[in-house]
Amino acid sequence: MDNNNIERRRAVRLRRSNLIDSLDSCAITFKIAQSTEEIEKAYELVWDSYVQAGLQSDTGDKIRFTKYHLLPNTRILIAVYHPELDKEKPNFSKLDEGSLIIGTLTIVTDSSLGLPMEEICGNNIKQLRKEGHRLIEVTSLAINPDYRKHNIAMYLYKLMFEFVRHKNATDVACSVTKKHLSFYRRMLLFRPIGEVKKYAAANQLETQCHILNIPEAESAAEKVYNSDHFDANLFTFFFTDTPEADRLKGEGVAQTPEQLKYFLSERTQMLSQLDGPTINLLREEHKKSSSVFPF
Repeated sequence: MDNNNIERRRAVRLRRSNLIDSLDSCAITFKIAQSTEEIEKAYELVWDSYVQAGLQSDTGDKIRFTKYHLLPNTRILIAVYHPELDKEKPNFSKLDEGSLIIGTLTIVTDSSLGLPMEEICGNNIKQLRKEGHRLIEVTSLAINPDYRKHNIAMYLYKLMFEFVRHKNATDVACSVTKKHLSFYRRMLLFRPIGEVKKYAAANQLETQCHILNIPEAESAAEKVYNSDHFDANLFTFFFTDTPEADRLKGEGVAQTPEQLKYFLSERTQMLSQLDGPTINLLREEHKKSSSVFPF
């Protein structure tokens, strides 16, 4: 075992007790956000989490979403806690009473609008496109701090990998602040591209783009983790079917025109921040997906 693998083994052992153990609450489910309330609560959770982490100034509408959330192929994954399911005899007709969104993650499929991270590594992304890579960016990861013991982020990433493979994407991309570089590289096997730069979308925190090629990641994870040397098998967890969490059923749907109107012109004033070319691109992307951008 080389030094890098030994280091990963040490990191995994340190986290064995709380990294990928089975969810200790059957009251947590995972899905693609669809209702206006689910989407809004996800946006609010991202705002709160980003403000706490210094990624967002605490001003404005108290929800965080970007123009990329308006694309028809963008999907918002959510983790939902259902208090009713923690009862000895739950009443399933009351399943959603008191439910709380405790985690979220957004999947942005590459389009004519590009990817969010291109602000700091545009040339690298353009080169990957030229080489035939089909890219999906993961963004807006946020977890309610009261529920971090349940490893919500790991399960959201697991579902993200399932979605990405279903969509036949070749690579997952993400922007990573300096604080989390080690975790994404050593544990999740992402590789850096471009330089560390201040990122306006991250409140000017120093950030670096990362990429994970799915076929290479499956092979690397199998070699690194699928052995008796490791207590926690991330290869099995991320890249094989396991029963720990609910699985995505289908691809979800685009936001409705009514939802887009609500978030752009009623809940926020974001519509006034979109220029003409961006609105035209959004219209075209919705047209390609047989949906409607109502502006």
